[in-house]
Amino acid sequence: MTEESNRFKQLFKKYRLRAEFSTLSELADALAEKGLIYEDSIFSHWQRGTRIPQNRKVLLKLIEVFTEKEAIISFNQANELMSSVNLGYLTKEEAKKLQFNSRTH
Repeated sequence: MTEESNRFKQLFKKYRLRAEFSTLSELADALAEKGLIYEDSIFSHWQRGTRIPQNRKVLLKLIEVFTEKEAIISFNQANELMSSVNLGYLTKEEAKKLQFNSRTH
């Protein structure tokens, strides 16, 4: 397990639980509502750290779901998740699409 996958798995689990998704299936349903259809097994891999998201669009949708559920509440938290899989940081345009509480920037 790489350092990146270990960090991502910790953050993924933390934000999933904070978002009150008690099952990976619930998270899959929330992402499906955003147009991303995945087998629950991919989320299990993410949670165990055996795989990490490689696609920026997928990670942005995940951050969007976590933001809507108030699990991720700041730009810094979103960037921490992005950087944990070596996808850099949010662009200004990406950050504008997310509704962070203005006091938490």
